[in-house]
Amino acid sequence: MAATSSSSGSGSILDVADEELSYGALLGRGLDMGVLMAEYLVRTGPDGVRAMARAVNLATAQDDDFELVETLGAYEHLKSAVGAKQSELACTLGDVVAADRIGRGVRVKNPQWGVGAEVGLALHASQRSGTRFLNRARILTEDLPCTRQGLREGTINSEEAKLIVREVRRLKPVNRRDIDRMLFCETHTCFGQGGAKLREMIRQWALILEPEAEVDLEERAMRERHVEVFQVDPCRVRITGMFPLEYGAALCQVMAREIGRAQAAGDPRTQGQIAADFFFESLTGIGDHTNIPVEVSLVMTDRTLYQGHPEPAVIPGYGYISAARARELFAGNPDNPLDSWVRRLYTAPGTGDLVAMDSKARLFSGGLKRFITLRDRYCRTPYCNGKIEHLDHVVQVSRGGPSTAENAGGRCRRCNAAKEAPDWEEHTVPGDRHTIRITTSSGHPYTSTAPPLPGTRQYNVRPINPADRPPRRE
Repeated sequence: MAATSSSSGSGSILDVADEELSYGALLGRGLDMGVLMAEYLVRTGPDGVRAMARAVNLATAQDDDFELVETLGAYEHLKSAVGAKQSELACTLGDVVAADRIGRGVRVKNPQWGVGAEVGLALHASQRSGTRFLNRARILTEDLPCTRQGLREGTINSEEAKLIVREVRRLKPVNRRDIDRMLFCETHTCFGQGGAKLREMIRQWALILEPEAEVDLEERAMRERHVEVFQVDPCRVRITGMFPLEYGAALCQVMAREIGRAQAAGDPRTQGQIAADFFFESLTGIGDHTNIPVEVSLVMTDRTLYQGHPEPAVIPGYGYISAARARELFAGNPDNPLDSWVRRLYTAPGTGDLVAMDSKARLFSGGLKRFITLRDRYCRTPYCNGKIEHLDHVVQVSRGGPSTAENAGGRCRRCNAAKEAPDWEEHTVPGDRHTIRITTSSGHPYTSTAPPLPGTRQYNVRPINPADRPPRRE
């Protein structure tokens, strides 16, 4: 079917001179647009998917409120279908990689090593999130066919699918399939009532089908106890944890006792403030919150410290704080002074890259370890916000990599293990700041550049006179 493009060259169907290729003409000839788009995606692969995404962004919505709500629902259906397809692709990736490595005799005991990291990078997420996605996808595609089909058809959304997988993941596969079928039978409706009701229904069936799973909860509660600390904004951190019931009861009793004592003494603090201060004092033994005698690696410029410059400072691993707050932390409480140590670090002019330090030892320790931690601040794997747990060589020692700051990178534990996957390569590349080039096992390249330190940017803090301001545009 020959056709010529119009002079506008926008690529739209409306620009095609031959009327046979118009949208209406194709529909009139009985063409199934769904089949056409599916064939288009098969033939074009990832480029076709990206073209479809651009088409969605170019689509305009009508002004009718009913049509707007319908369109919102249609896009939710699209999100669900995309989520189901991503799960299929992640499982297929794991199977393909495993088959290839087994055939080559590489990582035979764990042939899917590093696949979670590949999935995370593809989804612009951390390696931990990628591994979790892969595990959920495996349960969804292998044990929950009805849930998977419901996700594809838009009967449920991705959040409901996650909830189902999370509630059945500890059950035997046969019981997972039974619950999956019961969820979608016609005798009742499980969806559209909220996540709490759906969760209760699944747990009820799980207790009927596999009562021994409940017996394991006590052992699991003890085994999986943990405490986590993570930053929620520039000024606060959140502390969460999971404890066995008896641990939690004891904690609640102690907290209630201390809150009662403080309030009985006329303490003006709220219950939450009293509990938070007691928790901090119990762990650290520090009663004066203005003077904390532990090392806080506070990085600021000399002009911020001595000249009152407003350039923000940074606490590696936590983020930026205001210049005024940085000076307060440095000064401490004048009534109970602490020694404050100043360690000078030098950055390259304009780029902010720290001047390198080297070591002849294989391990990164001492000043070099501190240097790398201050430079990288977070795990250097793209999209990972994890704390630095390991300092490792970018190019491994076994491949001739030296123990220098240039050949070092801070990583979280998971990402440091993922880089040992077969065919995974890393090396540094020239740049204004320390830059690592990562090539994953599938051949996809990613770049990681160390974040800028204070002193990199130029700040114009000179007061502007009214006469110097540009005229207001009318």
